[in-house]
Amino acid sequence: MADDFIYKYPHTILQELNLDYILRRIAEIENSIKTIKEQIEGEIFEWVQEQLAPYEQQLNDLINEVNNLSDHVDTTLAEYDVRITNIDNHVAVELTNIRREIVENSEALSALMDLKIENNNVYLLNEISQNVGSLFFVVDPFTGNHVPIQQMIDTLSEYHITDGITYAVMNTRALTYTQFNALNITYSDLLMHGHTLYQ
Repeated sequence: MADDFIYKYPHTILQELNLDYILRRIAEIENSIKTIKEQIEGEIFEWVQEQLAPYEQQLNDLINEVNNLSDHVDTTLAEYDVRITNIDNHVAVELTNIRREIVENSEALSALMDLKIENNNVYLLNEISQNVGSLFFVVDPFTGNHVPIQQMIDTLSEYHITDGITYAVMNTRALTYTQFNALNITYSDLLMHGHTLYQ
């Protein structure tokens, strides 16, 4: 059945498509991406909280110790100033690292979502190109049989495009893009006289 959907001749005809399925799939993908993004943002927030919790506890412990001091206030405060400064510096470094990781994770997530969207678009276009022919059948006036519309187009093309070229023949001639571009022919030329011009 898959052979019914492979175009035999180059063509410029666009067919009307029912886009309900495509729009529904895009909406589903958008919802999936939104859910994934929310989950990742939630996990990042929890991770940041977990990273900050030990330092918050240390700061709370220091505050409690300072409140309970009665002797050697000056010396003790100087020592705690050093400890607090060290902790603040360490927290600042850790926060910088956390922010960098969040940015990197966000960029990676964005790139991943872009890739998934691109792959899904390729998949949708492939599905449309492979299956749209099965939706349309016509009566072959030569045989009276119901045939896929692409098969009917190929049959008519064989009668009217006497110098046309099939994809199979194009493949055997194996022109590179540079060689094809150097031919300086239009797509209509390729359609009508490809057998002579495409070599």
